[in-house]
Amino acid sequence: MREVYYGKEPFDLRLTVLRMLRQLHIIAAVTVLGTALFGGGYYVKNVLLRTESMYAAKSIYRVEYKMNEDTAVAVIYINEMSWNTYVRAQNFIDALQRRLESFNQENSLQITVSDEELRSSITAVLESDLRVPFTIVTTESPEKSARIALAVEAVMTEEFPGWIREVESISVIDSGVDAEEVIPDVRPVRALILSAILSCFFAVVTLLLKETGDDSIRLPASLWRRYGLKTVGTLQSRELAENIAYFFEGKQRTALCAVQEDLDSAEVLEKLKEKAGELPGWFAVPSPALRPEVCRELREADGILLAVRAGAHAGKRLEHVKEYLEQQDCEITAAILVDADERLIREYYLFSRKRGM
Repeated sequence: MREVYYGKEPFDLRLTVLRMLRQLHIIAAVTVLGTALFGGGYYVKNVLLRTESMYAAKSIYRVEYKMNEDTAVAVIYINEMSWNTYVRAQNFIDALQRRLESFNQENSLQITVSDEELRSSITAVLESDLRVPFTIVTTESPEKSARIALAVEAVMTEEFPGWIREVESISVIDSGVDAEEVIPDVRPVRALILSAILSCFFAVVTLLLKETGDDSIRLPASLWRRYGLKTVGTLQSRELAENIAYFFEGKQRTALCAVQEDLDSAEVLEKLKEKAGELPGWFAVPSPALRPEVCRELREADGILLAVRAGAHAGKRLEHVKEYLEQQDCEITAAILVDADERLIREYYLFSRKRGM
């Protein structure tokens, strides 16, 4: 007898594709749910519940370095990391505080900032031109950002060149007198699209893993591929009567034995007679999992038709019953798939024929 057990049969791409198409509603539901949870959460957090606005004042400078004709600016320039170190150093912060006190005396608007607030609000940036750094002051108030930016400009142009020997002078190209609101890089549309893609991918992968590891029996062919059981088809198969006549020709006593405990063998036999005609000498017995003693009757039968209900969790139950019957010397002649999804079976073989065209 051909022995092929569950988990060792080839991957059935056709059946998997059809099953995935049948579960498109699950994929769509998970996609929508994931988009709502993750994309919607991103939108609520970054758009609806966004914290107070921040304002940035940007000052652009021109730095003249001390160098002779043979020295390139790339040799002595101050890099971006060093600029940030300088503008956050304590002597620079102290100079800023003195400038802010002076501005407070000259203006009615009083701005008081701690040293730590100053350090966290100032950023130095150096892009393509090594001689053109700029500073960005970011605070919760446009007036505060502009005032601190002017103080930074004053320290950079008047005091800073005296601290660094490589710098000859610094001038302001564009003053940061006008602070602009910082628009956060929030992209809700992209977040929603990404959430939908990831949720759909997660749903598809999860269903694929489930289908790969599932022991469900949905096709009559699975009975042969997995368990080596010849099959007469389903109760709706066109070739059912011909297969019954072929497999059980000349057998005086034939038993129809159910696999699942809740499958009524007598009811299945009545339906079988409606499709295949009168079956003299046939009798029904319940599942050996329900009544192990039925093996005595099965051993006396000339043939055994095993009735397997299609669907989830049928594979392991069939494997258990098949092994038990073999140990009891009950030779299974063929099997029939009951309550099968006939539409799925038709689509499966229709798809197969189209591929073969």
